[in-house]
Amino acid sequence: MRKTRYLRANAELLRLPADVARAIRRRAAAADITLAEAARQLMQPREVKHHLGLLEHVSWLHGRLARSQKELEGVLEQEGRDSTAVAQAIDALGNLLNEWPGEGDEGYDFPALGMGQPQ
Repeated sequence: MRKTRYLRANAELLRLPADVARAIRRRAAAADITLAEAARQLMQPREVKHHLGLLEHVSWLHGRLARSQKELEGVLEQEGRDSTAVAQAIDALGNLLNEWPGEGDEGYDFPALGMGQPQ
């Protein structure tokens, strides 16, 4: 009889430093992705830019936090942090969205108040 030989996968098990493992877990929980995808994202260059307006960005962040609230609270509790901060952040972003002036509102008075900070 002939012995069959099994091919071994070319993979190694790595032991990551605690801070790297924490960063990957936090990224996975915050972005609602797998650990492998979080590790890939953390290794990519940070030059990727999101072209969202301020209102769209606030709305996107509010929705993302609301969908991932339980996971984020779990990560904070696991690290011994205050998990109520997640609910507070969601509420604050919701309040900001509610108070945002609509298209018909007068909005900011540029002649009276100035242009703001120089660009």
